[in-house]
Amino acid sequence: MTDSTQTTFPFDELSDEHRDLLQRMGESVGKSPEEIRSADDLIGYFQSFRPDGRGLAGVFSGVAGGDEVHERLERLFDVAGDDRRPSGGKDAFFVVRNPAEIDPAEVEAAGNEWIEQLKRLGETLGKLNAVEKLAGIERVRVLEGIPPKHPKIAAEKTDLLVLLDEEIPKWLEDAAPDHRIASSLRSPFYFVNCDAMLRDYLMWPMYRRGGIGTRVDDPFSPYFRLWRHGVKWRVFQETQVDLYMPRR
Repeated sequence: MTDSTQTTFPFDELSDEHRDLLQRMGESVGKSPEEIRSADDLIGYFQSFRPDGRGLAGVFSGVAGGDEVHERLERLFDVAGDDRRPSGGKDAFFVVRNPAEIDPAEVEAAGNEWIEQLKRLGETLGKLNAVEKLAGIERVRVLEGIPPKHPKIAAEKTDLLVLLDEEIPKWLEDAAPDHRIASSLRSPFYFVNCDAMLRDYLMWPMYRRGGIGTRVDDPFSPYFRLWRHGVKWRVFQETQVDLYMPRR
């Protein structure tokens, strides 16, 4: 499982600030500077701090947006908590096993706000075709239970699914190619849950401080509200997004 939107830069081409950050991250998990040549060497980094995130304090301080990233990581650890499975063993990723209950009306409202925020982000970045596709969504439907899987065959995917699942996850990378620190950290943030929207929620302060427009303040915050309550999204039609709540 890979993240096709990550960027890796040769270690000797990085700024001193960038190298210091990577080495600081490595030291926090007991790795020597020689073991950290890129952020790819830090895949699984955040799992080292389960269940409460202790030991992360200050790692991102001094980086543009770093203090806000710390706040979001604290929320992540609060929601996901212990990584021990009920049947034994440990989760490889951050999983919301006991999500707090949420009213279906709140799920629908958060879903609509998520789509609206993506539209605003698309307008800011000049993604007019994507904005038109998002504007065509007529309904956010709230369901309950285990969601069906998305199709794997490209010909069976709707254009809306491709947009949400493949194109939008590349927007921040395309928008800030010169902000190397944020761009190169996408890999360890992605492998928090192999969820591009969750990654972009956690990393958004870096990109916002790195120069992305001001018309949208926090476009992935509604998505995090859904994720923290165990809600999963599915798209099987061009004009509808389905949100599946955990069965109670």
